[in-house]
Amino acid sequence: MKTIVKGIDLSNAVNKVVKAVSQKTPNSLLEGIKLSCKGDELTLTATDMEIAIEKTISCETFMEGSVVVPGRLFAEFVKKLEDEDEIELNVTEDGRMKIVYSGSETYLQAQSAEQYPIIKKDINLNSFVIKQKAFKDIINKTSFACSQDDSRPILKGCLLELEGETLTCVALDGFRLAVCKKTVRESTGNVKAIVPARALVEITRLIEHDEEYVTVIIQDNSLLIDIDNTVFVTRLLEGEYIDYKRIVPSSYVTVFKVNKASLFSSIERASVMAKVMKNIVKLDVHENYVDVSSDSEMGNVKEQVLINLEGKDVSIAFNSRYLIDCLRVIDDEFVNFNLNTSIAPCVIKPNSDEDYLYLILPVRISQ
Repeated sequence: MKTIVKGIDLSNAVNKVVKAVSQKTPNSLLEGIKLSCKGDELTLTATDMEIAIEKTISCETFMEGSVVVPGRLFAEFVKKLEDEDEIELNVTEDGRMKIVYSGSETYLQAQSAEQYPIIKKDINLNSFVIKQKAFKDIINKTSFACSQDDSRPILKGCLLELEGETLTCVALDGFRLAVCKKTVRESTGNVKAIVPARALVEITRLIEHDEEYVTVIIQDNSLLIDIDNTVFVTRLLEGEYIDYKRIVPSSYVTVFKVNKASLFSSIERASVMAKVMKNIVKLDVHENYVDVSSDSEMGNVKEQVLINLEGKDVSIAFNSRYLIDCLRVIDDEFVNFNLNTSIAPCVIKPNSDEDYLYLILPVRISQ
């Protein structure tokens, strides 16, 4: 294999695929990036057997072939060469990768690509087309609520549910629930799949053109997207997802509207003091204001934030991190808090957007 590529093209491509390189594996091939040169294209591939990323760039080929190079080492080194006009990649007779640039040369140990896993890309059974901005938004507003607990692997993924033209993304971890809906442009039919949150987050990093559309393809236990000559494939999670619709209350005793920025800033300040008390922040809801407070042995915080209240006064406490995570992704100027009792779930919604819902369980505290 011998080819010449532009430094910036190679650096950008390696930076995309290295996210799929396995960090801990007995199979050293999965710690590498496969370089495959054919015609006037160089294809870079990485996989940890859960996700796979493949990026194709233009090149000038002198000899076709494939090789596997150390993934993270190659990525770090190539990053330093992104200003080079031309980089020559050449596999030597003893199997090493020779990198030539500006009259200099570097050698890397490499492996044969013969045993490298084949990435399944013939996926075309079910698909939908959605604006890239909308798909990125639906992921950002839900994936953070997925569980990190390996004992409940199904909750480490987001439920993608397509019915008609409405795509719903759901995430929950046993303490909170996030639901977001978006409209798709077209689809082959209804879809239901549980996608690892990690895979969805990596997809958002590939999305760069908000106003363009992306096709999401799902078949059997795989999901695939193809954006700007970058193919991303992930395995789906298997199992039954929790019936999230039964968790959301149908009515509320207390509803208050509040300026998001004011409440967000107040909770952030209270959370500083709350760090030594399990991140607990208390909300005391009154007719015209809510008291945001936290107490610890080191000190206490108590701030008033103006609200519009419908219903009864209530006192309720939450893990401050869960509140901050939610408020950070809401774009509206105002948010609505929907409450029943101090021990019942709270539902937070943007004031002018019915397509997003965040439910959080309160923390029991002594009165």
